[in-house]
Amino acid sequence: MIKTNYHTHTIRCGHASGEDEEFILEAIALGFTELGFTDHIMLPDHQQIGIRGDYSLLDDYIDSLNALKEKYKDKIKIYIGFEAEAMKHYFPYYKQLLASKRIEYLILGNHCELVHDQLKWFFSNVTSKKDIKRYTKSLVKGIKTGLFKFVAHPDYYMGSYLKWDKTAIKCAKKICKAAKRKKVALEYNFGSIRSGRKILGDEYRFSYPYDNFWKIAKKYKCKIVLGLDCHRPQDFTHPNNDLGYQKVKELDLQPLLKLDI
Repeated sequence: MIKTNYHTHTIRCGHASGEDEEFILEAIALGFTELGFTDHIMLPDHQQIGIRGDYSLLDDYIDSLNALKEKYKDKIKIYIGFEAEAMKHYFPYYKQLLASKRIEYLILGNHCELVHDQLKWFFSNVTSKKDIKRYTKSLVKGIKTGLFKFVAHPDYYMGSYLKWDKTAIKCAKKICKAAKRKKVALEYNFGSIRSGRKILGDEYRFSYPYDNFWKIAKKYKCKIVLGLDCHRPQDFTHPNNDLGYQKVKELDLQPLLKLDI
C-alpha cells in the first residue's frame, strides 16, 4: 500500500462528505506521508451545482487547507490543488492560480467541456467513436499545456464506451504517447473500483480502470501514479481498495511512490 495520495475532494464540490480535517486525520492514522487535495476547480463565471463548488468558496478552500497544513506540518505533508478540465477558455485562469502560489498543482480530470459558453457534454457519457475521439483530442490538448501534474482517470471513456475496438485502442495510444512525451503521469484511479464491477457490454468489469488501457500505458513506459480519488474520509479504508492494489500487482505496474510537486 502506497502512503501518498494526491487526489482528494472536499464537501465543497457538492458530492463529497466529511470535513477537511477528517480526511487529514484518516490519512495520518494510516501512516500516509503526503496528502494532496484536488477538489473540482471553482470557476469564476460558471456554476455547476452538485458537481463543483461555487467560486465564492475558493478562499475558504484555500484558507482552510493552509491552516490545516500548518497545524499538521509535523505529521504529514499537505498540498493544495485542483482537479480541472482541459478547457482552453480557462487556461489563463489556471496559470494565474499557479503563478499566485495560492495552489501548488493541478490534475487533469476531463469531465466536461465549454461549448457556446455552456458547460456540457459530459465525457462520462461517451458512446460513439466520434465521442471518444473528442474526449481524446481534448485530453491530449490539456496534457500538452504542461499545466497538469498528472491525468486523472485517463481511461474514463471506457466507463461508457463498451467495446475495446480499434478506435478505443488508438485513443489509448494517443493519450499514452502524449503523456510520455510531456512526462505527465497517468493516474490509476480507485474511485470506480470502490463502486464495484458491473456488466458493461459483454464484460463484467469496473467502469475504469480498464486493464487493456493500462497494458498500453505499461508498453509506452508511462509514469503512473495511484489515486484514491477520495470523496469521503472512509474512502481511504474502503475494502474494495484492496482490489485496486491487487490489479496493479497483476498488471505489473510500477507506480510512483511520491509525486514531485
